[in-house]
Amino acid sequence: MQSAVIYARVSSREQEREGYSIPAQRKLLNEYARMRAFHIVKEFIDVESAKNPGRKEFGNMLRLLQSDPECRTVLVEKTDRL
Repeated sequence: MQSAVIYARVSSREQEREGYSIPAQRKLLNEYARMRAFHIVKEFIDVESAKNPGRKEFGNMLRLLQSDPECRTVLVEKTDRL
């Protein structure tokens, strides 16, 4: 089973109301992982704009990816979430 992490992000509470909620992203990504036999190592969630430097959970995710040679897959709903 291949290891992966989940990254979910919303820029604002307004975006969350428009259907990009964290729970909706997590549900979609966990189902995707289950159907494709990914083992989810960890989920990372940020509620802030990608324009701001220093997203805490994004940085934590990068550190995990650097330290775990077995985990090379990041699952996101859309690439603009990164």
